[in-house]
Amino acid sequence: MGAHIFLVGADNFEKCIERGIYGCVMPSREWNQAEVIAGILSIQPGDLVFFYVKNRGIYGLWKVVGLPFFDETPIWDSENQTYPYRFCFEPTVNQFQKPVDLSDVFDLRDRGKIWTFDLNPVQQKNQYKITLGEAHELLRLLLRNNLIREEISIASYPYTRPARSREPEVDFSSSSGSKVRYEGWLNAWFIRSFSQGELTEFFGSYNEFLNLVPTTFNKVMDLFLTHVTTIDSIDVLYKYTCIELKTDRAKINDLAQLLRYEKWLTRRLAGGDVDMIQSVLVAHSFSSEILEFVKTRNSVEARAVQLISYRLEEDSQEIRLSEAG
Repeated sequence: MGAHIFLVGADNFEKCIERGIYGCVMPSREWNQAEVIAGILSIQPGDLVFFYVKNRGIYGLWKVVGLPFFDETPIWDSENQTYPYRFCFEPTVNQFQKPVDLSDVFDLRDRGKIWTFDLNPVQQKNQYKITLGEAHELLRLLLRNNLIREEISIASYPYTRPARSREPEVDFSSSSGSKVRYEGWLNAWFIRSFSQGELTEFFGSYNEFLNLVPTTFNKVMDLFLTHVTTIDSIDVLYKYTCIELKTDRAKINDLAQLLRYEKWLTRRLAGGDVDMIQSVLVAHSFSSEILEFVKTRNSVEARAVQLISYRLEEDSQEIRLSEAG
């Protein structure tokens, strides 16, 4: 199970609730479209849904029904955008009439309780996947604000996915050779793989997977995983994984960026325990400087950086991963 916050205007919010459906934009540029698809592929059946309504606050709580799909049937009052990357949802608890105020969200950010949701990101987004820990904080505030709650209200005119609709796909058609052209497509491939429970041989067993996560230094983390195990009915979070993606040859400044994320996560989430952070750099190839640095760091500090090389197979249009270094 995952959790998401979706941005919406007041008018469209009423339409979303009435029809039980939400849609993401379709950008005109391929690199941007790839990032939108990467985000939409992270949405899975049963995920929790919150809405940030402009100038109102954060409303909840709903859950995703079925897989996301592509459909351009007119729903919203928009002349230039059909918001075709869509998913259906339904209420999961009592209605919360009073939302979480944005000032409360900022307070949670100041205390480190909310960190994946940012209304002023480097990249413009209308969909944020958040951690379940953050979802619990938002739900706590909704319960605090709504001591008396109304019964569940089902969508007045629930939207039915058309038979002609299709699921969003990872598209490597603009790539050539063994390299992916746009990083967004590589990101989308990883998200699709994580959603299917794959790649554990490289990253271990994981619980949550997020992408394009904002940080406090105007950069977005490409991929982020949490690792949780259950022992005698007790959930234990024991590791975080930060993944930096490069479609071409990774250089030393790319590694430096990954290590900044490592330091930031150690301070913000791991309480100073650097061993809780697994840092991974994925690229088509790696410079000799990176290979030498990683080797030295591992021998001197006993702190590894995992290097993974990828190859796009032209015939099958599939990605193959292998350990590097």
